[in-house]
Amino acid sequence: MGTGDFICISMTGGAPWGFRLQGGKEQQQPLQVAKIRSQSKASGSGLCEGDEVVSINGNPCADLTYPEVIKLMESITDSLQMLIKSRLDALFLFLEDQSHLPSLQHLLGYTSLLTATLVNQLMG
Repeated sequence: MGTGDFICISMTGGAPWGFRLQGGKEQQQPLQVAKIRSQSKASGSGLCEGDEVVSINGNPCADLTYPEVIKLMESITDSLQMLIKSRLDALFLFLEDQSHLPSLQHLLGYTSLLTATLVNQLMG
């Protein structure tokens, strides 16, 4: 994984959170987000597939095995906070998901034609 920014992701309301993890100490791989379900808590949180999970509710993940991570996740009842090392190309993954385009248009103030042109140039 390349270098990226560290961000804090917060979700409330309890499981299901809407993402799947992979990796862990026993696999000699960093704990990473493998999959995000569409229209889930995770899909609207800023979490991206490929992000590295640094900590979960203040618990560092570097020395945790995958089963330990699952046990930790199952113990969380309402509020989930994760420190994430985001992928450098997360913006491009965000732009690939066409469902975000209306909010991107509003955020950037572009018309749909200009947004489509911008996205085509970035993805192009």
